Amino acid sequence: MAHREEAKYAPLRTKILWTLLFLVIFVVGRNIPLPLMHEAHGTAGTIGGLSSVTGLATGGNFDSPTLFSLGLGPYMGANIMWRFLMIGRLARGKNIPEQTVNLVRYLVMGALSLFQAISLSGNFTITPVHLGPFPPAGTARVLSVMMLMAGAAFLTWIANQNQDKGLGGVTSFIVYQIIITAMTNWHPFMQLVHEPGSGHILIPVGLACLGVILLGVFAGNSELRLKVNKVSIDNGFTGQSYLPVKLNPAGASPIMYAMTLLMVPANIIHALGIVFPGLEAGSQTFLQHWGLTSPIGWSVYLVLLFAMSIFFGLFTVSPKQIGDRMQDGGEYFDNVNPGRATKSFLRNRVVFLSGITGIGLVVLTGLPLFFLSHYPTYQYELMAPGTFMIIIANMWMLYEEIADTNIGRKYDFHLMAAQEVTA
Repeated sequence: MAHREEAKYAPLRTKILWTLLFLVIFVVGRNIPLPLMHEAHGTAGTIGGLSSVTGLATGGNFDSPTLFSLGLGPYMGANIMWRFLMIGRLARGKNIPEQTVNLVRYLVMGALSLFQAISLSGNFTITPVHLGPFPPAGTARVLSVMMLMAGAAFLTWIANQNQDKGLGGVTSFIVYQIIITAMTNWHPFMQLVHEPGSGHILIPVGLACLGVILLGVFAGNSELRLKVNKVSIDNGFTGQSYLPVKLNPAGASPIMYAMTLLMVPANIIHALGIVFPGLEAGSQTFLQHWGLTSPIGWSVYLVLLFAMSIFFGLFTVSPKQIGDRMQDGGEYFDNVNPGRATKSFLRNRVVFLSGITGIGLVVLTGLPLFFLSHYPTYQYELMAPGTFMIIIANMWMLYEEIADTNIGRKYDFHLMAAQEVTA
């Protein structure tokens, strides 16, 4: 714990160097090809535009098999799903031991990475491996899946290290993925610009990008201030205290995690179709109706996008923790009783703000994906509004993290630790 606190207040230069080191490792891992997987075949695009778009939001690379092809999808999915598994205990205010939290996360992440690795391996031709009495094809697939899972576990460890020692945490890798993807697709984009009749796609997407930029800048720099009364402190000489709540408390997390959750059942069904050949036909039928190119998959994504806006808004602000803290500290809002009424008051405010920004995300970043079924080759262009939102939200978060680091360096961590030991 002391090591994490010391890393938290490390100089900004040190944090930047750590992040650069982790990004170098990420770049190297993304370019280490897996030896047994090659020659993508037709099933690589069966999940209707979902794989490539999800890879953009999770740092994955589903177009070519490399050590880090799975990206951070299993890690991000586990972070969401463990909360759903523990939601009953969290709602009752029970403290969950850290060992239990880590165990559930690792188990869920292991299961998700297994299904995703099997699913990805089914998109490529695998060279058989003759190893003892085992079937060559099965042995090669098992080895490929193990290497993909090992890469995902190592990348998760790197992301956690960046969270402790560097800047940006998981999002640093996602932003890098977005930049690399944009650079790779720059020439195809320019070709699209010069194509006759492309304006009916580019103009709506451009307007949506402009709306996302305005929403991201406005919501990232604005907050709702709720007046807080403090017993024996508030008076005419000390001024007033406020509880700030961001207008977009969820940031860009709904986009990244909605994509991740949409990919989870697709990976599971696809993996089952690979492991059990009798289920392959049903698996392919499901995948055709689950991707973003189908009305069902697209509609589910919009619902997840809005739901994740509410979920992350409540998770970020945490009305329960704030309500308990205010009650313990003798703080209250005007005309609102401490305790349950305060928690309900905060929850309603957060849900209202998250709902508004959720609608904005659905309209500006979700609706453009409707055209993906008619123009599947324009997937990165249609994802541009969501990409801008991810970049803007992460830039705001990075700015705030740098500001916190500079403030923290005004205090001597070692001196503070020595004082605690002396006391």
